[in-house]
Amino acid sequence: MKNAIARSSPCSECGAEMLWTQNAWKTGETGQAAYRCHNGHTLDPSLTRQCPSCGIHDTVILDDENGRQQFRCTGCGERFQMPR
Repeated sequence: MKNAIARSSPCSECGAEMLWTQNAWKTGETGQAAYRCHNGHTLDPSLTRQCPSCGIHDTVILDDENGRQQFRCTGCGERFQMPR
């Protein structure tokens, strides 16, 4: 069974495993969940979205144009669009 909080691709900066972490992406006084590796590198949460089919956040952006982003879920393969 796939770990629902682990990202299928490693950290692009150091190659470590990335885990979905609450408050990892800081914006001022608050934070939002994002993928972070154990070395502290964080993936911008705008580059991944929650899959509407299976609920995991391990998604890959396929296209970004006209204010819409297209994603593919690495867990279930669902393709979906979200506003940018």
